[in-house]
Amino acid sequence: MIEKNQHNGIELIAFGNESKEERKLLKKFVDFHWKLYKKDPQYIPLLDYEYLGFKLIDMTGFFEPKNLFFKHAVMRFFMAVKDEEIVGRCNAFVNHRHNQHWNEKTGFFGQFECIDDESIARILMEAATEFLRDLGMDTIRGPQNLPVNDATPGFLTKGFDSRPVMYYHYNKPYYSTLIEKVGFNAVKRVKSWEVQPARPMEDKLVRLGQKIIDRYNVTVEEWGDRTLDVRKKEMLEIYNAAWNDNYGFVPFTQEEFDQIIDDMLLIMDRKLFIFLYIKGEAAAFFGAVPNVSEKLKRIGNFRHLELIRAIKLILTAKRTKGIRVGYLGVKPKFRRLGLDGIMIWKQKLYTRTRYDYCDMGWVLEDNTLTIRLIEMMGSEDSKTYTIYEKEIG
Repeated sequence: MIEKNQHNGIELIAFGNESKEERKLLKKFVDFHWKLYKKDPQYIPLLDYEYLGFKLIDMTGFFEPKNLFFKHAVMRFFMAVKDEEIVGRCNAFVNHRHNQHWNEKTGFFGQFECIDDESIARILMEAATEFLRDLGMDTIRGPQNLPVNDATPGFLTKGFDSRPVMYYHYNKPYYSTLIEKVGFNAVKRVKSWEVQPARPMEDKLVRLGQKIIDRYNVTVEEWGDRTLDVRKKEMLEIYNAAWNDNYGFVPFTQEEFDQIIDDMLLIMDRKLFIFLYIKGEAAAFFGAVPNVSEKLKRIGNFRHLELIRAIKLILTAKRTKGIRVGYLGVKPKFRRLGLDGIMIWKQKLYTRTRYDYCDMGWVLEDNTLTIRLIEMMGSEDSKTYTIYEKEIG
């Protein structure tokens, strides 16, 4: 259903993703970020197909009704229009699995893009808030883009000149000011660092890693040492257990996780994955993927070359200069044994001659153990994202 309302000369359009007319609006919704960041070289847009889908390569878009996310979520889209031009957008959604897991009544906003105008931001956030309140929510939090658990939450608030990295979105520096002016407060920050793999191996890390392997009878494996089905099941079990209590995490279903792995195979360097077993039990894994943002750069200011960008991505993804660590976990009962150090050591044996840089994040600002380990590797601060929320009950 499409709804239109006037707010002091601003038309607010609210819609879903089911009808033909709504899908046309979704294309305009996606198109807006191309216009807003047209002159901003730091902005590397995702493929339109990632939002809207692409039947030719059987890609399901984030916003398509058949996306697995909508099996447990409800979403509404909002666009602000002034003088027949889009000046702002966002979505709002309730993720029922999040609220079941955390025993909350929290709704989210995401995909926020807006000109530097407080009145536009206020209209969008009030619409999102009303939608979530009508669904029984007492808190609105964000921004949280899709896919949940993959896309870094929050607004970029530090590191605007840092290297573009996949699933770290770039946004206008004034967004945090806008959202604070309309009543939101910062509640959590997540950080990332850049590490140089070629940096000499820390002797302490090697000695400690070997000692832990000997003490706990640790077996180290690579991706290809087991079948894909076994890898998927073991990774899901470890990942959900390891991240269960992490701020904002929502446990994956096997179906969702399988889809993530299947998509990842298109760009994967299998040598970047390390698996650890203790007395035969899967205990931990550590993985990275090529930073395909290097291959997604816009082709000049041409807007309709998405197929060329997609082909370029697939053909050149494994020839990137850097990687992003984004897949890792240690089962709770095996924590504090030093397994993370072993995995970093083993992965570095490969990456130090193959890649120029490694992004490590996103890490919660209060995760002191992980931060200490990353800093030990001679890392440099790269990005900080800030998550905001507001009570609406």
